[in-house]
Amino acid sequence: MINLIHGDCVEVMKDFSNDSIDLIVTSPPYNIGNMKSNNTSHGTYQNNNMKEKDYQNWQLHFLNECFRVLKKDGSLFYNHKVRIKNGIAIHPLEWLSKSSFLLKQEIVWDMGKSANCDKIRFFPFSERVYWMVKDPKTKINNVNNLSDVWRVVPTHKRKLTRHIAVMDQRIVDNILSTYQKKQIVLDPFMGSGTTGISCLNYNHQFIGIELDGDYFKAAKERLEYHQSQLSLPW
Repeated sequence: MINLIHGDCVEVMKDFSNDSIDLIVTSPPYNIGNMKSNNTSHGTYQNNNMKEKDYQNWQLHFLNECFRVLKKDGSLFYNHKVRIKNGIAIHPLEWLSKSSFLLKQEIVWDMGKSANCDKIRFFPFSERVYWMVKDPKTKINNVNNLSDVWRVVPTHKRKLTRHIAVMDQRIVDNILSTYQKKQIVLDPFMGSGTTGISCLNYNHQFIGIELDGDYFKAAKERLEYHQSQLSLPW
């Protein structure tokens, strides 16, 4: 089952019941400029360049709303990166640690390459996936014996996804492979629908939220097409 919602994720989630979602997999805008920001309070198009304090407060508010809708034994997998602004590294744990979530594990996404190959620092070839939980006893079933370093070189084609920055589907696949029972999976920053594609492949229920109209349309078209190839009901 797929449910796609066009709107601001924080506002949309206010209509969700407490403890109603099994799993959240998402990657928010990184606030590094030259990208669309999925945030109505600062406008849909702000070149993804909010004031850092505002950005972190927004993410903290978003995370606590995720905490509310997540079931007690649920998990949030949150993809982000260590950004460098004004010569200083800004780590996502700066705001993650202030949320209501507990940090279960930090996974390193080894991307194998970087578009930021300047000579003044060591080249940044990695991003992070944070496994956040409400209950420290929360577990997964690591049937594929994955380590906490995932080497996944991005291969997506922008012409297909129509999105400037896509979390590689293999990252989502790694997460969903640890859930053998059917889950209600939410992606509040759906983008072009990558999490939904993986949910179809793993037979999970998917709820996707996206504010940007172009991305929402792209996600809907991608998911409808993929679902038709699997001969699954919409």
